[in-house]
Amino acid sequence: MTAKTRFLCAAMIAVALPSAGRAADPPASIKSILTTCNACHGPKGVSSLAQTPSLAAQPNIFTQYQLVFMREGGRKPGAMAAVVKTLTDDQIRDLGAWYESLPPPPALKTGEGGDEARAMAIIKPRHCDSCHKEDFSGQGETGRLAGQRPDYLIKALEDFRSGERRGRGMGAMMEVSVTLKDDDIQTIATYLAHKP
Repeated sequence: MTAKTRFLCAAMIAVALPSAGRAADPPASIKSILTTCNACHGPKGVSSLAQTPSLAAQPNIFTQYQLVFMREGGRKPGAMAAVVKTLTDDQIRDLGAWYESLPPPPALKTGEGGDEARAMAIIKPRHCDSCHKEDFSGQGETGRLAGQRPDYLIKALEDFRSGERRGRGMGAMMEVSVTLKDDDIQTIATYLAHKP
């Protein structure tokens, strides 16, 4: 294969594939639901509301699990109760895939970036990277933490610490958060929010 042929093949593949970080249109099954979701989670999955998570680039399975937990009563959905109770399994699958396809939220630029050494001294012994990955982008049924709103991270960790929120059946998040002090939670949340 000549260099020119290789170049033409690569160019055709690049045109045929969606650009990295650019989502296609959402499936028809969730377009009307997304109107409601966008009001709080943002049209591109990046929330601007306090204690409301950004969903952009969350792992597909993680989003699906959370929606099922909320729909089935395993997690208190709060303001989302009316929305999740009517979601079908197909819509949950489509929502998971849609949010995973969006570019991740930008790292927080305001305020101090946090004390990385102190944050990692809290995070490393708890092996957070085992599930959330070293870059905290999440995987499988564990959420993306990098670039997440700090106020939401604080609320989530406080809820895990108190037992208000359990996560998966193993309760690993309760176990790793039960010994966290308030300033530990603040340190972790600030550090993770500033990560790309």
